[in-house]
This record gives sequence, structure tokens and C-alpha cells, in this order.
Amino acid sequence: MDILLDNQITEEIEDETVEHGYELEADGREEEQVYPMNKVKVDKGFYTVFELKRRFDAKPKRIILDSDFQRENVWYKDRKSELIESVLMGLPLPIFYFNQDKYGNLIVVDGRQRLGALFSFIDDEFKLSNLKILPEENNRKYSDLSPVLRGRIEDFQIQAHVILPPTPDRIKFDIFDRVNRGGVTLNKQEMRNALYQGEATRLLKRLIESEAFKNATGGAFLKEKRMKDRYLLTRFITFLLYKEQKIKDEKGERYLYKNDIDELLGNGMDTLNHMSQQEIQQIEQLVVETLEKSYYYLGKDAFRLTKGVKRTPINMNVFETVMYAIQYIPAGQKMLLPKVEQEISQLLNSAEFRDNIGNHRDSAEKLNWRLKAAEKIGRSLS
Repeated sequence: MDILLDNQITEEIEDETVEHGYELEADGREEEQVYPMNKVKVDKGFYTVFELKRRFDAKPKRIILDSDFQRENVWYKDRKSELIESVLMGLPLPIFYFNQDKYGNLIVVDGRQRLGALFSFIDDEFKLSNLKILPEENNRKYSDLSPVLRGRIEDFQIQAHVILPPTPDRIKFDIFDRVNRGGVTLNKQEMRNALYQGEATRLLKRLIESEAFKNATGGAFLKEKRMKDRYLLTRFITFLLYKEQKIKDEKGERYLYKNDIDELLGNGMDTLNHMSQQEIQQIEQLVVETLEKSYYYLGKDAFRLTKGVKRTPINMNVFETVMYAIQYIPAGQKMLLPKVEQEISQLLNSAEFRDNIGNHRDSAEKLNWRLKAAEKIGRSLS
């Protein structure tokens, strides 16, 4: 049985099987979008290792290595040593790929292991070993090298292709996919998780590990490795921020959604990254309480179109719709149990809702319809 995934991940993950019904369900695909060439901004840059190390050591960091674009095992010491030997010999390294965010920070798309090896050697974290061409440098840390050799490492220039703002996220995703074709194909949430590291990613991690999320989703994501759980929460939280007008455009004015879901979700995570700890705590509390109420009123199948023995996989549009409605309903009201279940069931089984979550489900018109319908139910039961 083929996995039923959300429309953004379907094209990127294929040939898997359903396990315990934990996959996201979505039917149909969105139309392909044409990329305007004037929005693709990729530049060539040359950086010395010393310059990049200085950015890495800055507080806050100005170059980010701990991304999920590359998920291969950490390099062994011999491979790191071979890289250092190549640098000492002045051999050119393969091109690096960076993404520059609007704050001037560099996120490493391709080259994380190489930069990590260089930085850790400069920090005296390992000794050189099994060098073939410069065996006399074996068993030496960076501080043990001669000033000349240390200078070679610091002055070594790497060439990088830098994706510059305001290149839209959907274009970055295609670029990253092409760069990483040799490895595991990443889905958009995995890329997004690397692009917007900070408060947003830490919040998502805490939420997916919470008992409230595990209960409300019936433990469906306990074995999740492709961040589809984070994707669900990213959508819901972003829609909350959007409706509350917390997301701003480049001019600092209210952001208007124009059917580009990648841009909206990216802006949502960027907004979270620049919120105060108090605001983050309020959002986290709201999400946890809403998950708990969803489980109380609707049980472990709250986010499935079909429940019971022949239950369907968790549906991303059902998740965000139910959560948006439940947030308004008071907690622990036993007398509301049948009414909540009835109202939610009527909406999810209506022809209007089924049509809404078909093609173009993330258009501004359909998204606003879902949120408005959910809010109407929630407020009527509050």
C-alpha cells in the first residue's frame, strides 16, 4: 500500500509503506509554479578559512553548520586528516554552497563536514593521522604545526556559491535538491528546519516530544524520521501567526498571503525566531493546551478523516482545521463532548470541506475558508 503524503512531500519521498497509519494523507497535487529568473540570486564568493572561523566563533554565530541538509555520518579522523593535508598542499576543494539569510548569516548547504573538520582542527580537537604525502606532520595538532603551516590553513581560500536574498524558499528548495542529488533526497520541511534554525526549530522539537502531541496523534509519529510531525505543527503555528497579523513583510507591514505556502511557512518560522521568550512560551502553552483538548474531545483519531477500524492516515488539513477550532473551546467540559464531536464531524464530512482539501488546498482562498469555518465552530462552542 503506497504512503499517502502531503502534497509538498509526495514528490520527494516515494516507495515507502504505511506503518501504523502514521503518514500524512493528501490527495492530488498542486500545479507547478514558474520561477521568475529575476528572483534567482546566486553569487560566487571566496572566503579564507580564518574569515569563516571568525564568523563561526562570533556570538551569535554568523555561519551555521548544524544543518539537516547533509545527514551522512560524521567524518572519521583519517578523513579529516586527509582534508587538512590537502589544504596544507594547496589543493583546491570542491565548491561549497551557502545560503545567506536576510540578516547576513551563512547557512552551509553543502560542505558542512569539510568546514567542521577545518574548524575542529584549528580548535586542537584532533591530531593528524595516516598522512600519505606529509607523514612528518602525523600526530600533530594545529598548535603543534609550524607558523608557516598554520598560516596556510588560515589563508586557504574556499570557493562558494552563495544563494542570496530575496531568493524565494521554493527556489532554494530546488537548488538544494540539485546540490544534494548524490545523497538522500530531502523534503521541504527538512530543508526548512535547516534554513530557520533557532527558536522555531527548538519549539517544534519540544512540541513533537510532548505527551500532548503523542496522545493527540495516537503515537502515530513515534518512529517519524522525515519531520512530517514538525510539518504539521509548522503549518498550524504559522496560520495562527498569520491570522493574528504577527507575520510582517519586508517593509514591516502586515504580510499578505499570495498562494506561496513555502514563503508563508518560511516567514512563520522566521517570525518565531525573532520573538521574545515570553511570546514563545505563550505559543507553546497554547499549542499544548489545544492538543490536550483535541485528545479530550475527539480522542487519538482526532486528525483523521475516517476513524475506527478502517481509519485513514493523519491528514494535515484536518489537523490544522481541528486544532484551529479546538483552541477556542474551553477545556474539560464534559457536557460539550457530544456537541464538539458532532460539529467537527459535520464539517470534516461536508462536501465543501472535501472539495476544499482537494486541488489547490493551499491557495489563499481555500486556506482562509478552512480557518474561518474552524473559527466559527470553535467560537460557537466557547
